[in-house]
Formats: sequence, C-alpha cells, structure tokens
Amino acid sequence: MKKALTLMLVLCATAAFSLDLGGIKSAAKDKAKENASVDATDVAMKELTKKLKNVQAQKGLIVFKSGSAEIDTVKSKVVLQAIHQIIVAAPGFKVQIEGHTDSVGDPKANMKLSEKRAEAVKKYIEDVCKTPSNRLKAKGFGDTVPVADNKTPAGQAKNRRVDFSVTKI
Repeated sequence: MKKALTLMLVLCATAAFSLDLGGIKSAAKDKAKENASVDATDVAMKELTKKLKNVQAQKGLIVFKSGSAEIDTVKSKVVLQAIHQIIVAAPGFKVQIEGHTDSVGDPKANMKLSEKRAEAVKKYIEDVCKTPSNRLKAKGFGDTVPVADNKTPAGQAKNRRVDFSVTKI
C-alpha cells in the first residue's frame, strides 16, 4: 500500500511538473512570437523611414521660398505626391515630418521656422494629397540636429531640410 501511494505521489508530481513545464514552454513560445512581431514592426518602420528619406534624393527636395515656410509647390509637387503615396501604402504607421534649419541667425527664430515648415508640409500632404491627418505629426528641430558642418554654405544647405520618421499608430 505504501509503495502504491508513493508511486501515485511520484506520478502526480511528475504530471504536475510536466504541466508546469508545458505552461513555461507555451509562455516562451508566446513571448518569442511577440518579439518576432515587434522585430518585424521595427524593421518595417526602418524600411519605411528609409523610403521616405530616399524619395527626396530621387524626386527632388521639398523647396521653400527663401526665409519662409511657404512651399514652392511648382518645385515640390512631385516629391510631396510621392511621399503621400508611400504613407498611404503603409496604413499601420504614423509619420513625423521633421523640419530642420542651418545655424545662421537666431536659434529661436530658426526653431520657429523649422516648426512652420514641418507644419506647412503636413498641411499640404493633408489638404492637397488627402492624407488622413491622424497619420501625420509635424515637429521642428531648428538647428539642433545638423547633418553637415554649418561653417560652409554647402553644409548649411544640407542642414536646411525636411526629414521623416515613422512610428506605429
């Protein structure tokens, strides 16, 4: 009787341990799926950001009238339409439009100009291209994120730009 009882206890303990391992394995599989999904989303966001940045190299830069936030629509229409097409082709993501300036002039004025330019691009893409407004966000960075040396005219020109970054909705 003791042997039978001991054997039953061992079997019950083994079954419970096996069930516990099964739960751990299941949780591990769920976590792996979640991580794979997050990794895939991160990769997609990076690829979409890269596409949005490259479109200006291919179609031309977004051009503003000198010292203002008014978009030169004649020179910028093709690139803005291409940006719109990329955004609507990826409905699960939100795009931040980022305005930047060179370091010439007052930093506060540069910040305001960069914000106004980002807003102008956002407004154009929403109003003219009919991109849903909940998919876009505008942010100005002024001269705080240079991509080139501001000591040369060529570097300053590179720093006067509009960039895009992609996030999940």
